Amino acid sequence: MSLKEPMAEEVAVVTERAPWSARRLAVLAILGMMGHGLALTLLGPVLPEIMRDFGIRETAVGLLLAAGSVGFTSGCLLSGFLVDRIGLRPALLGAWLGVAVSLAACGLAPRYEWLLAAYLLMGLGSGFIETGLNVLPTQIGGGATLMNVVHVGYGVGALAAPLFAGAWLQAGLDWRSAFWAVALVPAALVILGLLSRMPAAPSTSHLGEVQQPIGRLVRQPLVVLSALALLFYVAGEGGVNSWTVLFMDSRFQVSSIQAGTALSVYWGAILVGRLFQGLVVARYSLPAVVIVSGGVSAVGVAGMLIATTPMQAYLWAGLAGLAAGGIYPNIMVYANRRYSRQIGAVTGILSMAAAGGNLIFQPLVGRVAESSSTGRAMILLIAAMLGVGLCYLPVWLAERKGGSRTPNR
Repeated sequence: MSLKEPMAEEVAVVTERAPWSARRLAVLAILGMMGHGLALTLLGPVLPEIMRDFGIRETAVGLLLAAGSVGFTSGCLLSGFLVDRIGLRPALLGAWLGVAVSLAACGLAPRYEWLLAAYLLMGLGSGFIETGLNVLPTQIGGGATLMNVVHVGYGVGALAAPLFAGAWLQAGLDWRSAFWAVALVPAALVILGLLSRMPAAPSTSHLGEVQQPIGRLVRQPLVVLSALALLFYVAGEGGVNSWTVLFMDSRFQVSSIQAGTALSVYWGAILVGRLFQGLVVARYSLPAVVIVSGGVSAVGVAGMLIATTPMQAYLWAGLAGLAAGGIYPNIMVYANRRYSRQIGAVTGILSMAAAGGNLIFQPLVGRVAESSSTGRAMILLIAAMLGVGLCYLPVWLAERKGGSRTPNR
């Protein structure tokens, strides 16, 4: 089956409201991604404190990360079909409320098992948010440029998480109250969502388009390759997010703020990378950009492992993040623009596969870290980033063979 599927309209504008309405929804998507990034990356910076509090080892940490991924994967798949049928507003409002409650529950957990359950529920709500906020930019008329800008919001939240957590712990506060404080963010987003009007459900807005059965949809070569590329990408990105603080702590014996700085540099570089790619991506082949980004990011992670000082590790983390920045939004928009009436389903499938990267890789990384070292375990993350480029190589070759390139915006 060819990689070049019949395309739907370039963008799926499903609202007839004035342009300012689309701009307001774009701002809501960016703010939502900020809160999404903050919630999903909070765990990594506070892991050493949680390990000491509950007396757990790296394997248990891997299971905790996997629990979040199971919930996230389930949420992505369920929300994809739900968004297509009932629309974004109820799906996002319920997800933000659920994440707020589950984050508060994480801070209240008296035992590791309770934390495991609460983090599973947090992942479930985050899966709904992931799908919804990847659908919204396309529905209001955006392409790769807007998708990258929205994902800048995720980078801002992820950048803030280690800085916030490090300063919070340095001030003598505990990890539990950090979860309670972050729970206020999705609670505020519920209020903003209640004040917003969002596009109609895609299935009711593109009645003239053929809707493919899910069995056929998941077998489309572009969907399969995009799903695998995102699986490897999130395995690498999630691994760097989850294990960098522990790596810096064990390798250089630095303070929590210094260890968290490496993660902040990584996410700050991802933010810059998304801004940069959002500005220039329309001039280049998206598959080619994805291939190069995956390879350079792998080099950056490898550099962290051979660094001899914290400063060197910071520089390599910056390179890894700068290259990785646009991978997720570029793959997402390249794939889902072909299925206007099934944006939710396609986005859900891709988001579910992406979550599988954490589900599959993080317990394995944790096991290798416990039996050997965190540094050796992070070699798996290098392989994951290289896998991104390998998956998108056939897409790029098919694009070149076709002699034309899909517009990127």
